[in-house]
Amino acid sequence: MQTTTISQLGNSNAVILPSPIMQESKWRRGQKMTIDYVAQAGGVFIRPVTKASASPSRSEKEFQSWLDGFLTEDADLLDELAHR
Repeated sequence: MQTTTISQLGNSNAVILPSPIMQESKWRRGQKMTIDYVAQAGGVFIRPVTKASASPSRSEKEFQSWLDGFLTEDADLLDELAHR
């Protein structure tokens, strides 16, 4: 196990990945990655973007479900507001 420090990079935070991890994982600088917080593990999961990982995240699916319900339940009200 290796340790690293969270650093500030502009207005964001960054974790520097040590060279041995980059080499073993065959990740490249500039490669697009997905990052998810895993509450059960108390940490994050990082992986390269692939067609499978480019699918919507759980929070995106939850938001889409909420939005679909909102649009269905309040369709009449939204139509009325649109025509004012």
